[in-house]
Amino acid sequence: MKALLALIADAQQAWQARQPRERQMLAAMFAVLVVAALWSLWDFSRTERVRLSRALPAAQATLGNMRDAAAELQRLRRQPLRIPPAPQALAELLQTGAKARGLGLKVRAEAGGVAVSGSVDFDAYLNWLAEAQRDYGLKVQKFSASRVGASAQIEMLLLPGSAN
Repeated sequence: MKALLALIADAQQAWQARQPRERQMLAAMFAVLVVAALWSLWDFSRTERVRLSRALPAAQATLGNMRDAAAELQRLRRQPLRIPPAPQALAELLQTGAKARGLGLKVRAEAGGVAVSGSVDFDAYLNWLAEAQRDYGLKVQKFSASRVGASAQIEMLLLPGSAN
């Protein structure tokens, strides 16, 4: 504390030792520096407020997406693990589902998965495939489709979800 008081006393002596004109010049320079510093701080603050007001909605949307993804992950973790049926049994289940939808698909067990082929209505086929993927956890390994009139010629290989 004594050192601070001594420093203040020395500064007062140095100030008093200056000529009045020199003190006015130093005071004006100090005032200009204070105004410049305050303006710089205000400009920085204004620029940051604008930047943050633009970034906040994007950050809130990202947070919402992350919360949705976390909730979906928790929901998926609570679901029991599905063990896919053997390829032959799976082929029979898929063939039954295709017939029930009126799809003329040939389904057979092949290469650790199920090969599917036939000429079908594409929209009905996609609904059947989505249901098969949901119910049995299948992944499409190979796929080809070509248009034949109003229908599509389908060739594909489905593998259980745990296969690569």
